[in-house]
Amino acid sequence: MISGYMGKMLFVNLSTGEVSEETPDEGLYRDFMGGPGIGAKILYDRMKGGVDPLGPDNILGFVTGPLTGSPANTGARYTVVCKSPLTGGWGDANSGGIFGPTLKFAGYDAVFFTGISPKPVYLAIENGKAEIRDAVHLWGKDAYETEAMLREEMGKGTEVACIGPSGETVSLISCVITEKGAAAGRSGVGAVMGSKRLKAVAVKGDQKVPIADLDRANKLRTEHIQQMKQPGQGPQGSMSFLERFHTYGTGGMAGRSAQSGDSPVKNWAGVGIIDFPDVKPFDGDNVIANLDKRVACWHCPIGCQASLKDGKGDYNYPAGTRRPEYETLSSFGSMCLNNDIEAIAMANHICNSYGLDTISAGTVIAFAMELYENRIITRRDTDGIDLRWGNGRAMVDMTWKVAKREGFGDILADGVKAAAEKIGKGAEKYAVHAGGSEIGMHDPKLIGGMGGGGGSAARYQMDATPGRHTAGFGPSSFRNHVVNAAGVCFFGTFGGRPGATDFVTEQLAAVTGLKRSTDELLKCGERIANIRHVFNLREGINPLKVYVHPRMIGDPPQTEGPLKGVRADIEAQNYWNLGQLDWDRITTKPSKKKLLELGLNKVADELWPPAPPPGPRPG
Repeated sequence: MISGYMGKMLFVNLSTGEVSEETPDEGLYRDFMGGPGIGAKILYDRMKGGVDPLGPDNILGFVTGPLTGSPANTGARYTVVCKSPLTGGWGDANSGGIFGPTLKFAGYDAVFFTGISPKPVYLAIENGKAEIRDAVHLWGKDAYETEAMLREEMGKGTEVACIGPSGETVSLISCVITEKGAAAGRSGVGAVMGSKRLKAVAVKGDQKVPIADLDRANKLRTEHIQQMKQPGQGPQGSMSFLERFHTYGTGGMAGRSAQSGDSPVKNWAGVGIIDFPDVKPFDGDNVIANLDKRVACWHCPIGCQASLKDGKGDYNYPAGTRRPEYETLSSFGSMCLNNDIEAIAMANHICNSYGLDTISAGTVIAFAMELYENRIITRRDTDGIDLRWGNGRAMVDMTWKVAKREGFGDILADGVKAAAEKIGKGAEKYAVHAGGSEIGMHDPKLIGGMGGGGGSAARYQMDATPGRHTAGFGPSSFRNHVVNAAGVCFFGTFGGRPGATDFVTEQLAAVTGLKRSTDELLKCGERIANIRHVFNLREGINPLKVYVHPRMIGDPPQTEGPLKGVRADIEAQNYWNLGQLDWDRITTKPSKKKLLELGLNKVADELWPPAPPPGPRPG
């Protein structure tokens, strides 16, 4: 078996209660690496197209990577995979914390679920033994309570991935939570978990991940940490990458991003310097004003997260609540024209405890605020809540309703696309989404940074998970797939060597023993991009026909501010990248030559079946 892997996967049928263990062929690990790669291959091979995302035939998987639980910096990631009920196509959501490494320490690289349990259950895994257990006593508990109760039941060292009440009520914007706020947030994975009546996966173990060259892996870790400590440049002056992210997390850039045109403002319709001029509350030191302690994922030297002290004033979130990070500060901040940091912290607490994706939740509140402004909805519709722009109290009150599916919150709980369809009266004009998914908090019209250049508008439409700010499209996406599949965090690839994939290349060689070049790994990333894509093709999804809201691409362009007159040329981006990928520019089908080159022979035969033999000649 290749080092870096435990060599075993679990398959659980919740309808029958059967739990089975498999030892995959080494080729699966070598060719698809881990995370979304192995997840997509398993789901493509074992699930038919057209299944109900909330039905028994959808497969829900928790998949680690070869660097998860290894000495590699930020090696704490795992990916939840399924058919997405939000988009109807491929779904995945990536998360950190401690759960991923502990799943491997418990003996498994992945666990996959099919079926629907007749009653609420959780899966307990401990050192190679797995058991389905009753979770009736956990149903209705929030994510914080669920984690605490399962740790008490299973003992010290137990790590939990669970849904809150929003997942139980199958909110399409619900997510999977670990560690009070490390969220596998996107694609509606919490709704799939809730539909299966699977409350949690609880893991515990002390097995060691096999490392091919432990001395080399540890040496690389030390070297990379030293590189991240080198003085840098930017808004925090000479602070190193590691110091800057350890001090402020991702939230330290929220104010600047709102002013620069990076963060969307006023439901993607506003201009930061005009509509959201006061960003002082988002300055780095203000973002960390109520900080209690730093929080790090497993063995992470960056520690970019933090928990807060008790909430102040009107907002009584409990001590230990996670500090809002960039996406949350933008979705509940600039998107809603709200600069009350305490209100955002409270909304973040609601989402983490009930299990809601903060990107989608903040977006659906901003959508409702714009409907309120345009009198498509009134206080009679909103249960008396005054959804004026910037009203932090109203934003928090409506977030509670979304989380609990109460009143108008029930309409919003499945995201903006579904809500607009229920509301009617032209509400779809204000529903900003891509293919059914709310869009990440980086404007693709801005050139540079997370949000700009290189086909970034196209990625929001063309990636197998539309609206994903951490995705890519075309050759630029291959690196992203390698990082995710390896089981490391994107931040671990910043601030070190100039070529981030080179760091992953060296660590993968030390951990797995496979001596592969960066180009060979990028070919693996291309294979993952293709298998995710053909999953969607089988579902009848041509990404060129995926809806993207006109505001996202600047149609019409803004008339003021940093993005004045800018329109993202999404058509040109798509045309160029499809050619680079060797995908048809109309159907987007990968060529048979490309699929065979990637070793996807079965897929090639399905997409390009051989012509039937000629029949007998007449007469």
